Amino acid sequence: MVIYVLRHPGAFGGILVTTALADGAIGGAVEMSGGSFTKVIQRSLRLLALAIASLVVLVPLGYLLLNSVKPQSEMYTIPPIIFPSHITFEHFEAAFNNPRTLRFLTNSLTVTGITTVVTVVVSTMAAYGLSRMGLRASVLSLIVFVFLFIRFYPRITTVIPYFLVMRQLALLDTVWAVIIGHLGITIPFVTWLMLIVFQDLPREVEEAAEVDGASPLQRFGLVALPMAAPGVASAAILTAFLSWNEFLIASSVTKRQAQVLSIAVASFVTDRGVQWGPMAAMAVIMIVPMILFALFVQRYLIRGITLGAVKG
Repeated sequence: MVIYVLRHPGAFGGILVTTALADGAIGGAVEMSGGSFTKVIQRSLRLLALAIASLVVLVPLGYLLLNSVKPQSEMYTIPPIIFPSHITFEHFEAAFNNPRTLRFLTNSLTVTGITTVVTVVVSTMAAYGLSRMGLRASVLSLIVFVFLFIRFYPRITTVIPYFLVMRQLALLDTVWAVIIGHLGITIPFVTWLMLIVFQDLPREVEEAAEVDGASPLQRFGLVALPMAAPGVASAAILTAFLSWNEFLIASSVTKRQAQVLSIAVASFVTDRGVQWGPMAAMAVIMIVPMILFALFVQRYLIRGITLGAVKG
């Protein structure tokens, strides 16, 4: 759109100036409109992706909660009944009246607590040492590859050898057999995670502490560790989740005394069918502590995951 303003025949300069301003204003308006539309589309797509992800997580969880309070008579109806006709807590009563439930919960808390503490202490010190040893990039890459290989190889291939080792050590059906198995999974992963965290920390602060006479242990405990605290918290959280939910190792080396909640949930799948109500109630008992734990420490988890993601 071009606007001409004629004041007298010789005012072509004014006309050109006015025309340029009009074209620039129109171009800016079109550009702003296009940019705003793009932002709206991007925001809408992000919200849609978040909504889909939330549904994928919340729908099974909601169905689990409904099954835990659904009467037994409505479990096997065809078509299935989504919402119970009335709420009952008979499945929770059966779970809590079972004396083994408390032992399952105690074993899970013991295994998860010890695994988390040992993993964080050992892996943090190992990662700090590796990051400050001055190793060549190729050597450090090889070490990281070994850590990731140990973390992600199929654990089912080690079940029988691990069972035989625990039998020779007379540790079958003890929480220590489960803890040692979990440490073999969590220590390589957390060492790799903390290695990334320590490599992203500024070296200048530690160098200044070294000039002031701080020993390597003092630089680790008083300088590097406080700066890496969000990463340490994230490592502890991820370790706790992994240990709490692990099933394969726990089921292979326990029989009765050292069973954990993940095995208790699976025990309701029997040769006579699946006891959906009690299994749902036990699953709720299992996930509630982790949900509360996640809500309590989520800010530390987010800070730890994003630690070192932005440099500058």
